[in-house]
This record gives sequence, structure tokens and C-alpha cells, in this order.
Amino acid sequence: MRSAYLLLSERFEKELAEAGLPDLGFYGVLLALSEAPEPSRPRDLLCKVNVTKSGLTRLVDRIEKAGLVERTYCPSDRRGTFLVITDQGRETLAKMQPVRERVFREGFVDLVEEEDAVTVARVMAEVSEGIYEALNADGSCDAE
Repeated sequence: MRSAYLLLSERFEKELAEAGLPDLGFYGVLLALSEAPEPSRPRDLLCKVNVTKSGLTRLVDRIEKAGLVERTYCPSDRRGTFLVITDQGRETLAKMQPVRERVFREGFVDLVEEEDAVTVARVMAEVSEGIYEALNADGSCDAE
């Protein structure tokens, strides 16, 4: 049996493509950057998006080429870069979010009893926190 995550992701990808919008990878990066209180280093995104370090570099290159993010340089370290979502990136994210909400609602929320959904959300939050703490302990993720 295929996992619910993969099936929902495939449906989201399909719906985004049909709407003429960028793919799921773009959504994760744009969402993370839109929620960040200040410019983010690319490494800060690694624990927030579902890609490898090398995959993230290629993905950010594509998103930047599309004009949805900008790289800025750290004044104290010219080798260090920060990512900032552009106005066009925010507009694109705003178009992607209703697609994501509809797919999630139809593919999960409408199919699961509320009590079960609350349990799933609680368990997944506990799993995420445990994994985050383990990754953060060895420096893989910066503290939020």
C-alpha cells in the first residue's frame, strides 16, 4: 500500500501543475521563508523542507531563477548568503495555498473523524519534535 503522504503529495503536485503553478518543492521553501522573521540561510531550511542539502541548492537556484526568492550576502561574511522571499514569491505562495488547503481537506480532513485527526496531529507533532531534537543535538538543524 502506498503511503498517505506520498499520495497527498502526488495529488498536490498534479493540482499545482493543472493550475499552472510551481511544484511542491517551491511551496515548501516559499512557505518556510514567508514564516521566517528575518532572512534565512539556506541551511536553516534543511529541517523545514523535504529535500537533501544538494537538492535544496538546486531547488533554491530554480526558485531564484523564477524570481520568487533573492539571495543577499552577509555583510560580515561575503561567502554567507541569506534567502528572502520576493513580492512575486509571496503572490505565488498565496496562489498555491488554496490548492494545498483543498487537497489536504479532500484527501485527509474530510475522510477522518475529528477525534482521529486530533490524535494523528498530536502524534505527528511528538514525532516531529523528537526527530528535531535529535537532529539539533548533533548540529544538523539550528535552534529556532
